[in-house]
Amino acid sequence: MTAVPDRLLVWAIVGSQFGPPFLFAGVAVALPDMGRELGFSAVELGLVETTFLASATAFLLPAGRLVDAGDRRTVFRWSLMVFAVLAAAIACMQDIVSVLVLRLLQGAASALSGAAGPAILVDLVPAERRGRVFGAVIGTAYAGLSAGPFVAGWLVEHFGWRAVFGFGAALILACYLPVHLRMPSRWRRPERWVHVPSLVLLVAGVFGLVFGSAAIAHGPAAWLLTGLGAVLLVWFVVLQLHSDRPLLDLRELARNTVLARALVVQLLVYGNAYASIFLLSVFLQETRALPPREAGFVVAIGSVVMMCIAPFAGRLADAIRPQLLAAVGVAAVVVSSLLGMQLTEASGRGVVAAVLVAQGLGFGLFSTPNLALIMASMGSERSGMASALAAQSRGIGMFAGMALVAVLVALHFGTQPVAADPPRFARTLGTAYVVLAVTSALALLVALVGRPRGSAVPTR
Repeated sequence: MTAVPDRLLVWAIVGSQFGPPFLFAGVAVALPDMGRELGFSAVELGLVETTFLASATAFLLPAGRLVDAGDRRTVFRWSLMVFAVLAAAIACMQDIVSVLVLRLLQGAASALSGAAGPAILVDLVPAERRGRVFGAVIGTAYAGLSAGPFVAGWLVEHFGWRAVFGFGAALILACYLPVHLRMPSRWRRPERWVHVPSLVLLVAGVFGLVFGSAAIAHGPAAWLLTGLGAVLLVWFVVLQLHSDRPLLDLRELARNTVLARALVVQLLVYGNAYASIFLLSVFLQETRALPPREAGFVVAIGSVVMMCIAPFAGRLADAIRPQLLAAVGVAAVVVSSLLGMQLTEASGRGVVAAVLVAQGLGFGLFSTPNLALIMASMGSERSGMASALAAQSRGIGMFAGMALVAVLVALHFGTQPVAADPPRFARTLGTAYVVLAVTSALALLVALVGRPRGSAVPTR
């Protein structure tokens, strides 16, 4: 078995995956205090998260191109440092425009580091050991997501919302330091990095779709913006089919069935991720009247299970076919959706915990082997684009799941708040889980049909 060239560097990169998810999860807890201090409206507070999400999603494919065309080590180092510096700068802001501009830039930095990190690990780690390393990456990210709300809650309670951004910046810089010391780099100018018209259409389309969907309850203008975003994304797809240097090579995806199926399965499964957590959090607080802190402890069960299972799944993926292990994970997500369909107004926290345990087990078993499949399917020279595609499919899946939830809540409640009729939310929950069960079952079907009978994916 080939030895890992630089174990300290590998684990420094793995450790660096803790900070950004930690800050992402913690910001949600800090937003109410930010709104009270700075006088931001509910819409403006929503834009703080929406802007980051839109930017991180829009710039993933260009980031993948840049990582493959330039020096991925330089991209990773600088994007990680810029992410931390921007977090510290947000802690000093007083107006919404400055916060939103910095969040937009932070989303772009997140896209760059998210594309570069796994690509560097492909360079450093032999193929037969990548599963356990990717498992550690995903486990570390889930640990950040799990710890973020608890630590942020304590920081907000004692020091205010600015402490969350400041602590997050310090944490990311601490993770950056060993990467900086162990990974020298020399920037080289990328040749033919990106097709500019494709970049403009992608960024404009994603921003239109995300911002329009986020404001869908505010009138015709939001519907128009959503529709415009969808049209621009369709135009982007058409342009990719006719460009000689597309940002997203759809013809290659059609030829690379292993990659295409892994991305489709991931997109369908991740529709269940944040949608389920959001639904169960509201259910516990509004329908079951649990205090926010208790509801948070219950909802965190899923992330804790994922954090524990993902490294184990990575080691297992090195020993057996990753397609098979990923399919088992999808099956567990289907089970969690079926359990969610059984929730009623009288269901206690134990039933909710069972749903989250099944979901955590499923995502813990699925995420690592599926990421290994995606990264291996394009070869080391294009691992930046593979990493970007993996993150893109996750982001689209989560956004689609949350869009589904928004539509169902609007249909069941109209302009009324959930607190106006908490028992009705249990029916909304049941409807949502029916849809999530169908999409998860479809993902399982694609995973099983796409599982090759011979050996797995190529590793070179």
